[in-house]
Amino acid sequence: MKKYICNECGGEFSKNQLDSELLIDGESFCKGCASSLMEAGRDFVDPNHNFDSYEDWDKNER
Repeated sequence: MKKYICNECGGEFSKNQLDSELLIDGESFCKGCASSLMEAGRDFVDPNHNFDSYEDWDKNER
């Protein structure tokens, strides 16, 4: 079975343990690191968690 190296943590993972959307773009991130990075991005753009989604953010022109 082919193993992939996570670009964030450096761990070895099988294809089904990787974030499939990022893998399509040629990046290898395990699901744990992808989730952590997404949460960090959300915290950066909405530190007070005032918005339920990015669509809310766009509607309010933030």
